[in-house]
Amino acid sequence: MASDNIFSGLKVVDLASFIAGPSAAVILSDFGADVIKVEPPSGELWRHAHNMPPQPVAEDPYPWHLANRNKRGMALDLKSPSAHQVLEKLVKWADVLIVNTPHPARARLKLNYEDVVQWNPRLIYADITGFGDKGPDADLPGFDITSYWARSGLLSMTRDAGGSPKASGPPASRSRPRCARRSFSGCTIARIL
Repeated sequence: MASDNIFSGLKVVDLASFIAGPSAAVILSDFGADVIKVEPPSGELWRHAHNMPPQPVAEDPYPWHLANRNKRGMALDLKSPSAHQVLEKLVKWADVLIVNTPHPARARLKLNYEDVVQWNPRLIYADITGFGDKGPDADLPGFDITSYWARSGLLSMTRDAGGSPKASGPPASRSRPRCARRSFSGCTIARIL
């Protein structure tokens, strides 16, 4: 890690999974931040997605590698009572905490802003959700295929003539970098202020 990068010295704990949260963290790490990726003992699900449709079958989980390069990693069962002590140490160490756990699970795990800021009042809390904080779907997990493509009707345009809709490839990923860029921008502004 070069010491002259814009985020050298920035400490980030990445509790997020799949794409948007880890992508925000990897951008920070690309610019010098020290990022610790926290996964469940079995590994984040995206680590295993290369074996699940509609992802192309591959020997290695390349999308997971892309979103998690330049990070240190640790396994932690956040459902375990002893994990709370480890989590507290991580939050006290961190400048930024990135989460994208759905709201009900976040509350059960005591990962809400109000829960963790008491350990570190200067913490930048990067909260990524599929449907926002309020509204009828706020507690649901959000993925491109359900949050954007299916609900907007765009998925119906990805079918072969006379066929059923198909999960799309590269175009579906366009919203993921946008979400990551917004989290990155928020962390950048908070760092400058």
